Amino acid sequence: MSYRQNLEVILTALVARVPLYIEGAPGGGKTAAVEAVAQWLVRPLVTVVGATRDRTDFGGWPRYHAGEDRVKLYPFPWVQALVEAGERGILFLDEMNANEEIFPVLLRILAERYIGDIPFQGDVLAAGNPEELSVAGLVLPPPVANRVIHYRWKVLPTEWAEGMRWGFERFYRELPSLPPREVVEVHIREARALVAAYVERNPSVLHNPNPNRLHGPWPSPRSWELLARFVGAARALGFGEETQALGAIGAVGEEGHGFLTFVRNLDLPTPEELLADPGRLPRREDAAYVALMGLGAYVLDHLTPENWNRAWKVLKRAAEEGRADLAARAAEALVRGYREADDSKRMGLMLPREEVRAFRDLLQLVERMEGARS
Repeated sequence: MSYRQNLEVILTALVARVPLYIEGAPGGGKTAAVEAVAQWLVRPLVTVVGATRDRTDFGGWPRYHAGEDRVKLYPFPWVQALVEAGERGILFLDEMNANEEIFPVLLRILAERYIGDIPFQGDVLAAGNPEELSVAGLVLPPPVANRVIHYRWKVLPTEWAEGMRWGFERFYRELPSLPPREVVEVHIREARALVAAYVERNPSVLHNPNPNRLHGPWPSPRSWELLARFVGAARALGFGEETQALGAIGAVGEEGHGFLTFVRNLDLPTPEELLADPGRLPRREDAAYVALMGLGAYVLDHLTPENWNRAWKVLKRAAEEGRADLAARAAEALVRGYREADDSKRMGLMLPREEVRAFRDLLQLVERMEGARS
């Protein structure tokens, strides 16, 4: 496992907005890598060392409020700093498995972005040592373990020597630029479609705690969602199957291998192939849906008048074949991406009336349903 791979996993977790738990021996460079990635992204990093905290450090400190004539809980400075950083803030829970007293408060931090009763908008990274090397010899309890993507940290001696000789910053210069948020979300929706198709065909994998691995990754509705977000973000960043596999296995354990095999066997056309020949849209509904969502993600990431117009022709053909319900989601993603794109990218793009008419009613229904949910 390469140092670059380590960085790709950290970056993907941040783009996916999923909690990542990095486990590795002390002195391996976990903390330094997290700090370097935050610096490279120009994002505020708030570090909390679990071994030096207790649960009251997360709830706030009591102080008498004269105006209300009562005692109120005020957030500690590190909590305030994280809240003020907004979505750009990163909370790094170092030595997360070194103190069992903080495990209960981690539940809301990892799943809901709440510290005590205080919400925050940033992302969460965490690190710890293996049980035999940790400060207190602890493992993560199952409710905590199922809220994170697990990643085993390793560094190749050759890469370490290269970093020592030429500087570790060279590895960060090779990281890709971040894709627009709307492109990431389209890829995540595509990954959700893949997960949904896999679980429908293998219902026993939806919630299947492994008695022998409860302190690590195992399948649950929550961890499948983590997998979908990670895989979608990895694809949006242009990372290959190896990085996607690390996140998939880190979310649901060995079942991640089954999911990845299922995806490979779908034999989906590439977006370029589908744009060139709409007839290559798969007949299987699950494969067709995933292919259409992938098409939407590709077009938004390569927004040109030619790609835009060809994409709508693909969606029109799907609608004419009686699959307007599948095409509607991809059409919705294209419309949303169009609205959120810069004016320079929208130049020369128009909604083709004939193509949109094929499933206009479905698009309006989707919009009404989402408006009712919000």
